[in-house]
Amino acid sequence: MEQQQTEAQMIAAYTGKALRDHFGKGPVNIHVSFKRPFLIMNVKDFLGPMENILLQQNEEQRVAKSREFIMHEFCPRIQPDIEDMINGIIKEWYFDWNLKAHSGMIWAIMDEEPPKKFPWPGELSQKAFERKIVNLSIKGQKEPEYTEAYWIDERSIMIYRSGVFVEIEKELIHAGFGEQLKIAKRPMERRLFKEEHMEPILQRKITDVFTDWNFSADKGYMVLALEPEKKR
Repeated sequence: MEQQQTEAQMIAAYTGKALRDHFGKGPVNIHVSFKRPFLIMNVKDFLGPMENILLQQNEEQRVAKSREFIMHEFCPRIQPDIEDMINGIIKEWYFDWNLKAHSGMIWAIMDEEPPKKFPWPGELSQKAFERKIVNLSIKGQKEPEYTEAYWIDERSIMIYRSGVFVEIEKELIHAGFGEQLKIAKRPMERRLFKEEHMEPILQRKITDVFTDWNFSADKGYMVLALEPEKKR
């Protein structure tokens, strides 16, 4: 446990500095959750001066596109150092932002399979939660071919879905409209998620929801930011 905490602190400090170098302003706080093969970085209070001006002018899409471009260069650049810290190989990077809340989530998937018995709190029903995820997927597009939720820690849950895109989405991706598809799908998924009322099942407050996809592999991830239980 102490080693994981040390790794998390090192990754948070390193990533904060790297974001500052790339964006001109770093986040106030980064909370790192790490449970192999998932590395999650929850970024708080992160918005540059120019981004703030653009948001005030209702130019959210311009900010999102700019960050998308920078992050595709940023993640491969920090990958070798992060791999040294976690002693493993990273296979994929994902990210999403809540610009209005000045927050975001960056997550990496290592090149190894999750353990077959991934720990889940005994008092909570993983199956009931996953059924809710399937329900929102059906409302938005179709039932995924595979769905699994992973309890990372008291602050985060990782949800994996594969076989998620309908034919029209596949055609849009093939035609080069992946960026526009993300812009449309992210708010829709957040809205559908709220409609499913997940908090009673998890017995915790959900503070934010982040989504991203690998279009070529027809799969995606959703990361939930949780409010930790208060110690009694």
